[in-house]
Amino acid sequence: MAAGEEALRIRLTQGAIDNGYIRVPSDQQLFPSRFIAVPDGEPEERFSLILPDGRVFRTCLLGKYSRLQLRFGATFKKHHVQPGDFAVLDRDPASSDRYVLTFERDPARPDTTSLPVTIADNVAMPDLNRIFYGPPGTGKTYATVTAALEILDPQFLSENQDDREALKSRFDQLVAAGDVRFVTFHQSFSYEDFVEGLRAENDENGQLRYEIVDGVFKNLCTAATARVTEQREAPVDLENRRVWKMSLGNWLGDDAYIFDECIENGYALLGYGGTTDFSDCKDREDVFDRFIASGESLTRDSYPVSAVNTFLFKVSEGDLLVVTEGNSKFRAIGQVIGDYRRVDRKEQNDSYGQCRPVKWLRVYKPSLPLEQLMNNQFSQMTLYELRPGAIDMSKLAALLNSRSEISTQIFKVGEQFGTGYEVVFASADLVELAKPNGNRLPIGIGLLKTLADHVKKGDLTLDDIREKRVFDKLSDSKLEPYLVNGYNNILPRLVERCLSGAAAVSASKSNAKVLIIDEINRGNVSRIFGELITLVEPSKRHGAPEALEVVLPYSKTRFSIPSNVFLIATMNTADRSLTGLDIALRRRFSFQEMVPQIEELEDIEVSGVEVSELLKVMNDRIEVLLDREHRLGHAYFLDLRSQPTIEVLSAIFRQKIIPLLQEYFFEDWTRIQLVLNDHRKSREHCFVVEVKDDLEALFGETNVPGQRVRWEINEEAFDLPAAYSGIIDHVRQPLSPETEFEGRKGHLTVKQLSTGTIQVWENGALLPEARPLLWKLATELGLKTHYSSGKEYNTRSLGAAVISALNASAS
Repeated sequence: MAAGEEALRIRLTQGAIDNGYIRVPSDQQLFPSRFIAVPDGEPEERFSLILPDGRVFRTCLLGKYSRLQLRFGATFKKHHVQPGDFAVLDRDPASSDRYVLTFERDPARPDTTSLPVTIADNVAMPDLNRIFYGPPGTGKTYATVTAALEILDPQFLSENQDDREALKSRFDQLVAAGDVRFVTFHQSFSYEDFVEGLRAENDENGQLRYEIVDGVFKNLCTAATARVTEQREAPVDLENRRVWKMSLGNWLGDDAYIFDECIENGYALLGYGGTTDFSDCKDREDVFDRFIASGESLTRDSYPVSAVNTFLFKVSEGDLLVVTEGNSKFRAIGQVIGDYRRVDRKEQNDSYGQCRPVKWLRVYKPSLPLEQLMNNQFSQMTLYELRPGAIDMSKLAALLNSRSEISTQIFKVGEQFGTGYEVVFASADLVELAKPNGNRLPIGIGLLKTLADHVKKGDLTLDDIREKRVFDKLSDSKLEPYLVNGYNNILPRLVERCLSGAAAVSASKSNAKVLIIDEINRGNVSRIFGELITLVEPSKRHGAPEALEVVLPYSKTRFSIPSNVFLIATMNTADRSLTGLDIALRRRFSFQEMVPQIEELEDIEVSGVEVSELLKVMNDRIEVLLDREHRLGHAYFLDLRSQPTIEVLSAIFRQKIIPLLQEYFFEDWTRIQLVLNDHRKSREHCFVVEVKDDLEALFGETNVPGQRVRWEINEEAFDLPAAYSGIIDHVRQPLSPETEFEGRKGHLTVKQLSTGTIQVWENGALLPEARPLLWKLATELGLKTHYSSGKEYNTRSLGAAVISALNASAS
């Protein structure tokens, strides 16, 4: 595709490629101002950027840094981009808010690999098997959320690229729906945990039996290949409907045919009671007497009496039956549609004479793993009720495509809204939030739905709720002003959820399944995968030209891996070098390196110490002294974003950095000193100091053979800014940033430093946290606290607004 006249042709440097960014000239004319985010703010609009492989992302231009708000590290690697090559940005003629990214090779570089310069015809599918590898703290597990959404819901990922809270919430929904499974490999993890094995179980008569139980990977493969072989219209409403677990024959025994007979003929058969007719029985006592009359020798509380009593009197018309296969799978869901009757079994010559007519709503082949329906394992009992705590009614509703109060429950326990508000209880009538201070806030669903209805009708907007204009717009409203106006910071988010729909289990739009394996290199991969190590290869998957099957050792069944099961793994290179990984695994997985993202810390400054430079210098030294696989990840320092204080930095070094360096260098304190630059700092600023032992006082006047140098941690250094600035440069002293702007209200002073940092002082003392008081001041001053997108102002934007308002009111 030929570039237009306005197209930007940007030469990429080694630094840009290492950091994964594309910087845009400040005098560019391609992107209008509405697509450019102001410093510490949001753009008016976002545009769509089409990558060379056809993927589309919603993004913007960061005016403060003159770069696109996307990371292109994987894209650079995929298209073999090298320093000196060009990134070309141009408009898409078909739309005013769409742009196209292509690459051009540096003409001076030999054409060893051709760079794609046009959009691919088809969007590239993610690799079936991927490993994110890198040092600790580089965001490997963090990246698996995005990787899973790239597979299961790419559209949602594209639309919410910068909203981590939304991405994690969607990921949690997919986990709850059974589309994503998570497992951690360790030394004790085995083939039996991963594929299949034997488990000892007690049956309903107390007899020990061994059952073949599927592992996490085989379960996921089964769910990915399961199909509905029979389907009928399900009940519209599942609320207050009783659900029963029932076994129809032993799926591994001589009576395995019972299941197929029941499905074919539309009934459920119970094996207890033989062919005795219980039709005229009125209660459990009658059932027991009928057993005795038929020659059975049992007690009143025996299980056969309980099973028949339940089948006759407790299971009612309209109830649902879940038919199991062993204790870990289910294979059908039916609805009881009639009363009990006895059936003749002379032809079959078996004891299954107790019958209830059933409409089979869903029949699955192969059977589905219990995680698709249950919160815990099935019991061996033939027939019993599944209580709400055991069965997940939202999953049942999803399987039946039915409506239920639970399936449309708006909020889910564990969800977070705003800054520190977490759902601790949720029902159809009430949502209870844990506030940041630990107190509980109950809010009626009726209140939220009333506000949502007004928003739908156009009577209100979410901004009206946020800016306390509800009662100006609704003068005759009976809502409680204290609640609506008092919690204007959180109510808009809750109302927005009511407008967008339920937080119910929402399955993937595709039929794909994802298994995330954390710490894959900590397990014995050959032992865990066994013969399946060959089958995970894309060309050996089911349906591929070179597809293979194996016979599993325990179940003796044929097995292949479906092509819609994706494996995403993480590997900590500090635990084991990539070169030491099983060579069979290396050939079957693609590898994506996760490196420390220094740029994530570029805006963080603590007492004049630039944290990004601090991490870069330490990693440079570690790479020389050890190797690049043991560098420190940026994630260790991310807490400093919200609290850039010496106390937080001190805790990071005390609890994370120093212990990690001890592990890296096997307590070789001399090299640890080199990483921290302690050998060139004054003793008071050293984190690690040599202990000068008085040998005469310890041992007397004698030669001490093989004496070793002793070292100790200097606790006082952790609280000194000069100790951290000295890591970068031993002669550098931490700067004291000047105050650029300030505003006053009573005994409070809000300052904006030359570094951009916001501070709140009270009676001349610096407060450890600025944000809570900034929110309070912003509310009192009636200031806007959210961007147009609905996202809350960050501390710098909020502080700047408060300072401006305080100065305006003072003048």
